[in-house]
Amino acid sequence: MRERVVARRYAKALMEIGYREKRIEEIHNELEGIQSMFEKYPEFRKAVFLTIYPLENRKKILNKVLEKAGFSVSVIRFFDILVEKDRIDLLPTIFSIYQELADKAQNRVRGTLYTPETLGKGDFEKIKEALSMYMGKELILKEDKDPSLIGGIRARIGGIIIDGSVRGKLDRFREKLLMA
Repeated sequence: MRERVVARRYAKALMEIGYREKRIEEIHNELEGIQSMFEKYPEFRKAVFLTIYPLENRKKILNKVLEKAGFSVSVIRFFDILVEKDRIDLLPTIFSIYQELADKAQNRVRGTLYTPETLGKGDFEKIKEALSMYMGKELILKEDKDPSLIGGIRARIGGIIIDGSVRGKLDRFREKLLMA
């Protein structure tokens, strides 16, 4: 719990930088890039995250890699602070909270569309557009195959579940029968 509170402070600070520099989305993309670098290169992650290495060495490695990769000065400085304060391990939580704040600031929401089989591009776009209009926000939607669905679709958008699956309709019908 305390970890999330601390991570929220860092995410808000980074969000303020994004507002000031008018770079909210770019900073989001940089955070995503850094996360993927840490996943793709575990040795780089160890060199930055493990406190057995001297602080100055960890900062030097981080700065050199991020500069070569073309990250902005403000994001590099932010990561310097995370390493200095020994908060780099909060990065996944900071990223998650920053993403929530950025989405809210840009009137968008993220969700997952569950389907029994992969949809065609046109069908996916039509459903996405309809859900976006329903939510009244820009929708960033990913598709996930769920073979347990008999047919139809189910969507989880933010904290809302929209169940248009055959299984969901059968469950609702059964509930109505039991209530009668």
